[in-house]
Amino acid sequence: MSGQERLDETRREPELADSSAEEFLHRLRQCGVSVDLERLERAGGLAEALALAAAGVRRARLRGTSASGLVQQVLELWRRVGSRPQGSTREQAATGLPRGFHEGFTSVPLELRLALAREVAADPRFDAEDALELGRGLRGLLRESGRQAELEEVLAAWETHAPDAYRAEPAVLSWRVECALQRPGADVHGALLGLAAWRGHLVPLLKLAEWCLYRGRVEAALAGLTTAWPGVRDSPRLFGWDIENFAQRAVFTTLDAALLREPAPSEHWLREQLEPLGDLEPGWLERAQASRSGSGTWSGTPEQWAQLSPRQLQLEQQALVMAFERELLLRYDWPLGRTQLLHPWLLVMLPEVPRGLRALQEPSREPAALLLPAEWVLEEWARSGSDSRYRHPHAEAAVAAALLPWGHFLRRLGLISAPEHAAWRVCVTRALARLPEHFSSADDPALALEVRRALRGGGGG
Repeated sequence: MSGQERLDETRREPELADSSAEEFLHRLRQCGVSVDLERLERAGGLAEALALAAAGVRRARLRGTSASGLVQQVLELWRRVGSRPQGSTREQAATGLPRGFHEGFTSVPLELRLALAREVAADPRFDAEDALELGRGLRGLLRESGRQAELEEVLAAWETHAPDAYRAEPAVLSWRVECALQRPGADVHGALLGLAAWRGHLVPLLKLAEWCLYRGRVEAALAGLTTAWPGVRDSPRLFGWDIENFAQRAVFTTLDAALLREPAPSEHWLREQLEPLGDLEPGWLERAQASRSGSGTWSGTPEQWAQLSPRQLQLEQQALVMAFERELLLRYDWPLGRTQLLHPWLLVMLPEVPRGLRALQEPSREPAALLLPAEWVLEEWARSGSDSRYRHPHAEAAVAAALLPWGHFLRRLGLISAPEHAAWRVCVTRALARLPEHFSSADDPALALEVRRALRGGGGG
């Protein structure tokens, strides 16, 4: 419902409150709404009355009023003529809406579904399963029509009228964060904290925290990650590497928050924030701060590469990626937060450091062989149906957008030659040619376009 329609409905509320049942019937008939008064009188609850309203309103002439306004008039008529349902307090356990309501809901147009979904939360039987079923249907239709953010008004009505049902299902709380991220000025921070209260429920929280980071909403992401961390850390249902990846994301987000704050926080503050996330490798924090803040630069040379141990080579890879974050901030105008999404996913794609230094035929230790992902690796990563793009769509988009700039970065440092750089550009565009279309079904409608633009021009979205 548009803002003007809501204003019109608000102006009509006092008039509706003073109207008789006969006046309601007359107005509804003028709009082409046929109401079976006998059935409405027998409607045993709000959901049944709404189902009857839907059946009448779907055939109405929506001139000068909205579907929501007509539904409210039918409900006002029901409140005057209907029998009062027994036991309608929220203290009693919800039992779920009657199937007849769900069947009627799926047979009406989108505008009417939105009105029904807002109103039905006041039915004491409305529960978490109802919220999940109705929300999934609405979310799909709104996505198809490019109106994803309109789900927020429905979710707000559920939070107000059925708070237990609203908070009982993490998917519903996830949708609220999605909506907030798509509306300027929305309370992303509060929505993410609501989801983080589901301790140990990792996948939707991490996915949405990475969305926040991609858009530069560092403080909101940090609040969600740190609030959820105790539940993630202690969860018996999670694999060790999932917990480790979550902790790494929280560590980098803390570093981002420190870089954004004015005045700069002390080292004591930073270590205090990082302490709950576990031990860091000695010297890692100092190296990370220096690389990401620009106070330190990568000082290696291609000539030294062959003399480094496998462990030293791994550290060089990590240092280069952290130095590359600065490159993306300054040359490609990425927001702080998005740059950290390269960890660990870009590093995961880099060739493994060769082992067995005494082997007769050791793999090539040329920088290009250790810093440019192989084409088959890119093709596998970009294939259709990758589970990682469901779990980490914004992290995957950040890596895709960074691949061409990564080649430019290595070329400027002298780590790859002009022919190697040219071959790398061909490799990336060929291997990832179909990748942008895989983001078309992401919850963030802008993502596919941003990935396509980055792969064409070498920029960052």
